[in-house]
Amino acid sequence: MNWLTLSVLLLGGLAIFMHGMNVMTESLKIAAGNRMKSFLQSMTRNRWTSLLAGAGITAVIQSSSVTTVLAVGFVSAGLLTFQSTLGVILGANLGTTITAQIIAFKITGAAWVMVAFGYLFSVVFSKKSYREIGNIILGLGLIFLGMNVMSEATEPLKTYEPFVRTMTGLDSHLLGILIGTVFTAAVQSSSATTGVVIVLASQQLLNVEAGVSIILGANIGTCVTAILSALGKPRAAMRVAVSHVLFKVVGVLLWFAFIDHLADLVTYISPADKARQIANAHTIFNCANTFFFIGFVTPVSKLVLRLVPDKKRDAQILFPELHTYYLDNTAMAADLASKAICKLGKRTLEIIEQGLSMAFSGNANQLSMLRKNDVMIDRGHIEILEFLKKIQAEKLPSSQVQRLENMVEAVNVLEMSADLITTHLVEAAEHRIDIGFKASPETVTKLTDLYGISVNAFKEALNKFNGGSRDVTPNLNKEIFKDRFQEVRSHLLVRLAGTDELRISVYRFESEVLEAIRRLHSLARRLERKAG
Repeated sequence: MNWLTLSVLLLGGLAIFMHGMNVMTESLKIAAGNRMKSFLQSMTRNRWTSLLAGAGITAVIQSSSVTTVLAVGFVSAGLLTFQSTLGVILGANLGTTITAQIIAFKITGAAWVMVAFGYLFSVVFSKKSYREIGNIILGLGLIFLGMNVMSEATEPLKTYEPFVRTMTGLDSHLLGILIGTVFTAAVQSSSATTGVVIVLASQQLLNVEAGVSIILGANIGTCVTAILSALGKPRAAMRVAVSHVLFKVVGVLLWFAFIDHLADLVTYISPADKARQIANAHTIFNCANTFFFIGFVTPVSKLVLRLVPDKKRDAQILFPELHTYYLDNTAMAADLASKAICKLGKRTLEIIEQGLSMAFSGNANQLSMLRKNDVMIDRGHIEILEFLKKIQAEKLPSSQVQRLENMVEAVNVLEMSADLITTHLVEAAEHRIDIGFKASPETVTKLTDLYGISVNAFKEALNKFNGGSRDVTPNLNKEIFKDRFQEVRSHLLVRLAGTDELRISVYRFESEVLEAIRRLHSLARRLERKAG
């Protein structure tokens, strides 16, 4: 027995298997694109549709983690309740059973053909969708090639008496579960564990009962991965991980006394096919648990919310949902950034709505408070730009590149709009306070009316950015605003001819206010152009 050769081949085969899984998953994820997000959003009306959505997406992309990121992202964006995500998580457990069924197919002999064909497909065609199809075939070929290598590596063990005695004596279900848990936690992939178990079972090195025990342990092992991946992530992610642990651990405990019965059942279903027996045990376990727990979604969600309560919000973070966790799905990350921009826009709008009244009648303390509010806008501006920069560092489709450029421009417009009020208008107000004058009631009325047009234009642009009406209203019309602006400007010029000794100071103040209104309208139109 050459243990060095066996170890190298076994580990090498496992590495090829896991790399194939990664290649296939990434290509499927890219091929599915934003359709995953749209499908999940439209299918989470109740626990049953959420279950179907989670199962469907995971079955297609072969990655429950991607499904989880999408679900957690919707919770963070306020588009989905945490209770709804439990159906998605249970559905993802169903979707992962497809992997085991694929592995159990006896088509490993075609591995080299799939690798060659997939590679040629990915390099010959220039169209991105065709290249991804090639990568999917290549990844699947690598999965089967890895299984071939592992199978050949373990062939000598069939006649190695000490190993045969050890595996034959593996009748402790608890030990089997422990082995499955530790191995899955170490390789961070339950699919890898399933692949190894199927290989050993196919080589007659592992009986069905031991294989079922290890498969159950693999389900617990994925919990370790889930918890580790959620550490330092948003609270929504940790809640999903805790839910995952509850479903898996309690599920294994429920099945522990019935492992022998499950082994008998899958043997009866596929008496001559060890690989299919293991795959079927994995499927039955997950399906039974899913349909059992779907009836307990409400109490489980309440329990998890108690176990993982909300943190006291960190005063230094305005948008905690803009977390690197969501960069695994750039479309979701971009959606969260867009929502944050809309929230920042509402804060900016609050400052804008106070701007003119502060200019005309605000005192020093009120002006100081207005400037302090701008600090929050500056902080949010930095947080969003930092997150957008991280998204841009990822591999993005061309459609997302333009969208991100629009979002960068939009968040800059919001920051400039807030600065316009808290700098330009506040300085004009401070000039008014220092000199000690008031604008005439007629001028105040005209400027207020014109300011109202700019404020409404800003509201409408913000609404368009948030997916509202696409119509261009009179408030956003450049020519209509220009005519009204000229009317007020002419009025101020006529007022300049007055005999009041403070007339020059008053005119300067009123002109500064008028210019701020013009610039605000211009910024609103810039924001409107970046909507969509």
